Amino acid sequence: MLKLYINKILLFVLIQILFHTFLIAREPTLAILLNVTNNNNQTFNIGNYHFNCKSYGVISLEELQVINKDNKVCQDSIKKLYKKDIYLKYLSMNLLKLKQMYHVEFKNDECVVYSNGQKTLSEKLLEEGAVVLNSKFNDKEFRYSFQKAQTRAKYEKKGLWSENISTKCLKR
Repeated sequence: MLKLYINKILLFVLIQILFHTFLIAREPTLAILLNVTNNNNQTFNIGNYHFNCKSYGVISLEELQVINKDNKVCQDSIKKLYKKDIYLKYLSMNLLKLKQMYHVEFKNDECVVYSNGQKTLSEKLLEEGAVVLNSKFNDKEFRYSFQKAQTRAKYEKKGLWSENISTKCLKR
């Protein structure tokens, strides 16, 4: 009797697998923002799972300070910039709201956080000159919009471009 139903059961299971794989639209991952450590690191929550996100494809001024801890010119330039424009140091805190849900995509060890519709947090930070595009970044999906945002900030001499920090801190 079981032999009669085995084909029907296998067909049912196969249809279920195909249905879940191809027909159901993938929902975006929504996470609740718990904390903004700095422009580069945020803590999110999905259910009972807490995780840290590093902004995708960019290097923040905080990272540049750590990388260039022995470079006094770089350190002084960043301190001067923060004195002149304290808003830059807390830009992520102003762009993102705690306890708010954000669409998050995971890429390698970093996160793409959509902060304003289609705009990502990384793109907004690049526009303000709070971060610089990582030279090793090569994601075809985001490369153009990130470069465009950075070029705009460079042209308008916003943030780190106003103090020429890129030449003082970045080692190619």
